[in-house]
Amino acid sequence: MAEMEWTRPAATAAPQPLTPVVIWQRIASGLFDWETMITLFLALGAVVAVAVPLEDGGWRRDMPPLTTVSAIAVLTGMLLARSRLSALLAWPLGILTGAAVVAWQTLSMAGPGTLSDRSTAVYDRFDAWLGVINSSQVTNDPLPFNVLIISLTWLGVMLFTWSVYRWHNAWLGLVPGGAALFLDLTLVGDNLTGAIILYMLFGFLLVMQTNLLASVQQWRRERTEYPPMINLTFLHFSTWALVILVLGAWLIPVGLKTPGPVQSLAEDGLQFASRYVRLAGPLQSQKVIPIHSYSGTLPFQGSINLGDRELMTVTVSNPTITGSLVLRGATYDEYQSGGWQTGDRATVSLPDRTAYLEGRIEEQPLIGTLVPIRIEMRAKSVAGTVVYVPGDPVSTDRNIQVQVPQGSIENRPAFLEDGGRGMSDAEALANAVSSDEVGVGVLRQDKGRVDVIQVVKLNDLGLLSNSSLLDPGGRIKRYESYSVTGFIPETTPEMLKAAGTDYPDWVWSAYLQLPDTLPQRVKDKAAEWAGSAETPYDKAIAIQTHLRDEYPYQTKIPETPPGRDNVDYFLFTLGQGYFDYHASAMIVMLRSLGVPARLAVGFAMDDTDRDGTGSHVVRDENSYAWPEVYFPDAGWVPFNPTPDRAADLTPRTDASGALDDSGSIFDQLPVGVGDIPQDPGADVTDIKEPQTQPLGGIGSGEQPLEWYISAAVTAFIAALIGVIMLGWQRSVAGLPYPQQVWEKTVRLAGWGGVRPKPGQTPHDYARRLGKRFLDVRDDMPVLADAYVKSRYGHKELSEDEIAAIKDAWPEVRANLVGGITGRFFRRRREKDD
Repeated sequence: MAEMEWTRPAATAAPQPLTPVVIWQRIASGLFDWETMITLFLALGAVVAVAVPLEDGGWRRDMPPLTTVSAIAVLTGMLLARSRLSALLAWPLGILTGAAVVAWQTLSMAGPGTLSDRSTAVYDRFDAWLGVINSSQVTNDPLPFNVLIISLTWLGVMLFTWSVYRWHNAWLGLVPGGAALFLDLTLVGDNLTGAIILYMLFGFLLVMQTNLLASVQQWRRERTEYPPMINLTFLHFSTWALVILVLGAWLIPVGLKTPGPVQSLAEDGLQFASRYVRLAGPLQSQKVIPIHSYSGTLPFQGSINLGDRELMTVTVSNPTITGSLVLRGATYDEYQSGGWQTGDRATVSLPDRTAYLEGRIEEQPLIGTLVPIRIEMRAKSVAGTVVYVPGDPVSTDRNIQVQVPQGSIENRPAFLEDGGRGMSDAEALANAVSSDEVGVGVLRQDKGRVDVIQVVKLNDLGLLSNSSLLDPGGRIKRYESYSVTGFIPETTPEMLKAAGTDYPDWVWSAYLQLPDTLPQRVKDKAAEWAGSAETPYDKAIAIQTHLRDEYPYQTKIPETPPGRDNVDYFLFTLGQGYFDYHASAMIVMLRSLGVPARLAVGFAMDDTDRDGTGSHVVRDENSYAWPEVYFPDAGWVPFNPTPDRAADLTPRTDASGALDDSGSIFDQLPVGVGDIPQDPGADVTDIKEPQTQPLGGIGSGEQPLEWYISAAVTAFIAALIGVIMLGWQRSVAGLPYPQQVWEKTVRLAGWGGVRPKPGQTPHDYARRLGKRFLDVRDDMPVLADAYVKSRYGHKELSEDEIAAIKDAWPEVRANLVGGITGRFFRRRREKDD
C-alpha cells in the first residue's frame, strides 16, 4: 500500500437482474462475510462490557435486562445499517423497533396479570409519576426510571451500531458507552476495572477494524485483491499492541491526581443526580445516596450497605465530654409517602454574638454542654458538602451560610432615619436589626424607603437554634479540616413535660405537615401507643419505646412496593428496618398527634469509635437519622427510636467539665477559634495530601479508582499517539522524500473524504484537491510533479525542487487535517468536474 498504481483503469461489470436469488446472495454476502461477523463480535463485546456493569453494578436491586436489550439493538442496528435504506427510513424503523422492545420490557416489569391488567397498571404508575414531577414529591416506583434507562440504552446502542456499520467510524459510537461507564463509576462507584479494560480492548480493536473496513470497501469498489483473512492478521497485531499498552498503564506509579475537568464533571454529575434522584425510585447507589446525601431530597432506599470507609476524624477539644454524640448535617421538614424533602429555606449569616452571650453568662449561668470539635475530611465524599455541628451552632472558623426554614423569617416595620433612603440593604439591616435578631433582607417602597425588614429571631441563649443546614459554600476537600462549636442545652424530663404547647407560628405551619395519602391506621396506631399521655414529651417517650421494643434493627429489607406509604409499610408489613424508617415513623406519628417534629441526619458516635489518639473515626457505618421534637424554651430535642443505639444521644461531662457562674462559654473553645469570621477571605486550614502513598493494585488502599483509570487512559492515549506516529513514518520508510510526501498527502486527503478514483492520474488528483482546498491549489501541482518525476521518471530531484516540496508540505498538511476535522462534524459530498 506504500505505492499506488495510478494508471489502472476502472473495472466494469455487466449488471445482474434482480431475482430473489440475487437479492438473497447480496444480503447474505453482506451479513455473513468475515468482515461483518468479526465486526459484530467486537461490537457485541463493547456493548456487553457496558451493559453488564450497569445491570449488575448496584443501581438498584432489580435492574431491567439491559444486556438483552443491548444485544437486540446491536443486531437491529446492523441489519438497518447494512441495508440499502437511507437514514430517513432506517432510523424511524429502528425507533419503532425499539419502542416495541421497550413496551415488551415495560409490560414484563409491570407485574403479573393479563395484558389488559398490565397495561392499566403501567398507565396508572406513569400517571402517578407525572404527578410526582409536578408536585416535587418523592416516588418509590422504579418503573418509570427503568423505562427511561431501557430507552436510552436502545438509542445509544443504535447510534453505536449505525456509526460502526454505516459510517465506518467507531469513535462516535463509543462515546455513549464511555459516558455510561463514567456515570456508573461516578454515581455508583463499583470496581469497574475489568469492565473498563474490556471496553478499551473491544473499543480499540473496533476502531482498527472500522478503519480496515473503510479500506476494504474502497478495495472492493476498485476490484483490488486483498488477503481474505486480513482481518484476523490485523486484529492479531492490534490485540498485542493493546495488551502492551494496558500493561504499561497498569505499571504506572500510583499517586496521580484526577484531572481537574474530570473531577469537576464528576462532582457536577453527583449534584445533578442527587437533585433528581427523587424521580428514580429506590436506588442502591452509595454515591448518589451515600445513605444520606444532604440534598433537597431524602428517599427511602430499602436495603443499604453500611461500609467501613473512613470519612472523617472528629476531635473533641473538651476531654471531659464522653458518651454518645450526634453530628447533625441536615434536617428535613416535609414528609411524602416516598421520602423526605427539605421544604422552603432561606439563607442567613451566622451572627457574631460574643458580647451578647458573655453578658448573658454573667447574668445567669448557662445549663448545658459546650462541644468544641475539629473535623478533618478523610475521603472525597458527599460528607464534605455540609458543616457538621453538635447541637446549636455557636462558632466556626469557616465562612458559612446557615439555611433556615422560610417560615421562620418574620417581617417587621423598620424604624430608620429618613426611612433608610440612601442606605444600602446591608446598612439598613445593620441599623434596624436588634440584638436578638439576624437580618435577612429589606423591603422598600418605590422611592427607596425601607418599610419592612426581614429577620430571624434568636433563642433565649442568643443562638440560631432553628438552623437546618450549615453550608460551607463548596465541597470541603480531602485532608482539609475545620473547627466548629455547638451548644447542647441540658434538659430534664420535668422541664420538657412543663414546656407546654405554645409553639411559634412557623413551627405550627411547617412541622405538623402530613400527606393526604397517609393511611388512617398510622394515625390510629399513634393514638393507641400514646394512650393516656397528656404532654408532648410523654407522647414522644411512649412512641419511642414501642418502636425500640417492637421493631428490630435490620438493614437488609425489601423496597416499599409502588403506591404504598413507607411508614405504613414499615409499621404494618415489614416490622423491622433501620434508622431512616424508625425515625420517620416516630415523626409521622407525633405529627398526627399534634406534636411538631423533624428528621435530622448525620452521624452518630460513641466511645467505641475512638482511635488511639482519642479522636472519633467516622465511617459510613456511623451514618444515622433521628427525630428532633420541638419544645418551647428548649428548642429542638433529639430522640432515638432505633434500637441499635442508646435512646439518649446527648453527650456526658464529668464534674470538671461543668460550667460555673463565672465561666464564659468561649473559654473552652479550641485554640485559634473565636468569633465567627465575617471576612469572606478568611483562611481555611488545608492540610496537604501526603506526598508518598502506599503502593497497591488498582482500587486498593486509599487511592481512588479514578486515579488509576486516569493514569491508564493517559498512558493509553500517549502510547496510541506514539504507535500512530511510528506507523505513519514506517509505512513510507524507504521511499524517496517526494514519494513519502505524496503518499502522506493521498492518505490525509482520503481520510478527509477525497480518495483518488480508479484511472485518475496524480496531476488530475492534484487539480481535484486544489478545487477542494483552495488555499493550497498552487502547491498541489508542485507535489504531483515531484512525485511523477521520482516515481515514474526514476530521477533524483534537485535541491531547489526538494526545498519547494518542503515549503509547500506544511501548508498542504494543515489544510488536509482541517478537512478531516470538517468531515467529522459535517460529511460533505464530493463535487467533481
